Amino acid sequence: MYLSWADYGVLIILLCISISIGLYQGCIRSKQLSAGEFHIADGRMGVLPTAMSLLASVMSAATLLGIPSETYQYGTMYLYCIFTLWIAIYLNAYLFIPKFRQIGSASIYAYLEQRFSLSVRIAVTCTFIFVNILYMAVVLYGPSLALNQVTGLNMWLAVGLCGFVSTLYTSIGGIRAVIWTDVIQTIMMFIGVILTIIFGFIDAGGVSKVFETIINGDRWQLSIVTLDPTVRYTVWNMIFSNTLYNTALFACLQTQAQRYLCVHSTKSAQKTAWINYGMCVMMVILCECAGCLIYAKYHRCDPLRAKLVSKPDQLYPLFVMETLGRIPGLTGLFIACILSASLSTFSSGVNSIATVVFEDIYKRISNKHSVSDRQQAMVSKFLSGSTGLFIIFLAYLVSFMNSNLIVIIFQLIGSFVAPILGLYILGFFAPRVNHRNALVTFILCLILQTLMLIFGNFTGKQRRPGGLLPTSVAGCSPLLNDQSEKNRMDLILSLVTTRGTEFCQCLLCGSNDPRTVDASLLSSFKELLPCFHVLRKKTTDATITHEEKDIGLDDHAIEQENML
Repeated sequence: MYLSWADYGVLIILLCISISIGLYQGCIRSKQLSAGEFHIADGRMGVLPTAMSLLASVMSAATLLGIPSETYQYGTMYLYCIFTLWIAIYLNAYLFIPKFRQIGSASIYAYLEQRFSLSVRIAVTCTFIFVNILYMAVVLYGPSLALNQVTGLNMWLAVGLCGFVSTLYTSIGGIRAVIWTDVIQTIMMFIGVILTIIFGFIDAGGVSKVFETIINGDRWQLSIVTLDPTVRYTVWNMIFSNTLYNTALFACLQTQAQRYLCVHSTKSAQKTAWINYGMCVMMVILCECAGCLIYAKYHRCDPLRAKLVSKPDQLYPLFVMETLGRIPGLTGLFIACILSASLSTFSSGVNSIATVVFEDIYKRISNKHSVSDRQQAMVSKFLSGSTGLFIIFLAYLVSFMNSNLIVIIFQLIGSFVAPILGLYILGFFAPRVNHRNALVTFILCLILQTLMLIFGNFTGKQRRPGGLLPTSVAGCSPLLNDQSEKNRMDLILSLVTTRGTEFCQCLLCGSNDPRTVDASLLSSFKELLPCFHVLRKKTTDATITHEEKDIGLDDHAIEQENML
């Protein structure tokens, strides 16, 4: 099973288009003469391309390979992600986006400095940089390894090309190049997945045949309501854990939240979030369909137990090679789909890291009044280039993590992003929490999460996860290779720890006087209901005195604490 010249031709065309867009955006259409233009396009991007770019930055190649394999092994419980995504996008649109745009900085972590202190902002920025570099290494290395072992595509060729091409057009064209290449790559992702589904149904004998197979194989799973924490997917852990995960993913990572600053208004940013939600739902459903088709094809001969593949992430490429391999160019189109996801996620991560390093660190150690806009743009381009090259050289370290790609990503983000989400929640709804409480709480939660991640992956005893559905090798050779995976509950535990630690810190170290906190940095639970926005506008009296404002702030703070 190796690629033809037609398949390589499709890949070359994709890479050439990506580089061309970067050169056009950076050298012809816009000279990228300021840091604001390089990082957030001066807020002049359109809603639709920004929403497509947001989807591309979230739906990495690891996600495209991981969701079908999870469906094959655990059934269709991942469909609950559609509901949890809606909750996360709703919170993001009406809680986080207005605050991020109000701050007026290209870095979303500027809010933490205004609400708490500079030390809190720097601590969160350093955490984000560390996590995102590891995440980019997973995104770059993992899918290339899976494609190499199934299709014969040279692994380091894929890693090098994706890394260097992404770094090149990101460094030259800035966020404009990232967004417009993401548009092309999003289209490629949809085309690749849809084609595999169409040919998969044809190969399986029709929709009814596939549906009958997954029903008989117990893959149609929507009602697992057990409270057993060892079961991989249940209604409860999908609703609670996945809601928190998606909220943190879309709201607390600069990679995604930076897109909301690239459009001209808060309303446009909210539209971007909702359009992205619709496309995310479509992609999740398509990936679930692909997982069902994989099971329909291999329900009598599990490739993992038969040692046709060594990891679950290789199931989808194997399915494509055996389904589309007879038609020249289609396998290359699928690989282009996977590499498109890698390109988009990698370029978004590189640009976001360069943004927070420039905004949160570089501006603090340099005399910004003596640095011209052109020099700031050049510094930003240098940061993008050096970050991309550094991640390429770190990519090989991911090979030491022996687990499913999507689980690795959940562990990384769930372990380190949950404390960041906890900080924002404290900042929005707990005006008595001061910078000392916030910083100590954040550091303690990071230590706890790091220990859990280390012991869980490297010293914890491997065991068969709950919820893994049975497979058969009756229709193939009897070579067996049972796999094992881990479960994840880190995100909920981290947020509970954040709240508990913050409470203890308030008792030991004191707390803020709510009157001293800027009311614009706080949020009310009423703000999550759009109807209250209209009611508040109609009832606000423009002649409120300064004394009445102070009283209102105090009542506002007391009301929030009573709710908590």
